Amino acid sequence: MKLNLILETLQEQPEDRCIVRISTSSWRDKRGIHTRKDINYLRKRCLRYNILEEDANQADVGDIADRILNLYEVEDGIYEVITCNESRDYETGYIDDYDYKLIPYEEEE
Repeated sequence: MKLNLILETLQEQPEDRCIVRISTSSWRDKRGIHTRKDINYLRKRCLRYNILEEDANQADVGDIADRILNLYEVEDGIYEVITCNESRDYETGYIDDYDYKLIPYEEEE
């Protein structure tokens, strides 16, 4: 009975979700031509644990951006950040490494 209550509670909790806006800007100045890709967290749409923000706070931001596999392939818009290519520690079974992927975010009705 107690185990069923715990399982039901876990199933009712929403999953972690990280939603971002990708925007590209380009400009020129005396030194040359510049292009920049911005990743902005949409905090009101994110739920619970924001994995991208947490990892960016703990590691080199350049390394984190390089691990977003399709960052330079997606068009400007709103995306959900998911993990992929997860590897596990063979002793503990815990996930110890992963990459990120951007998937189009559809607003829930």
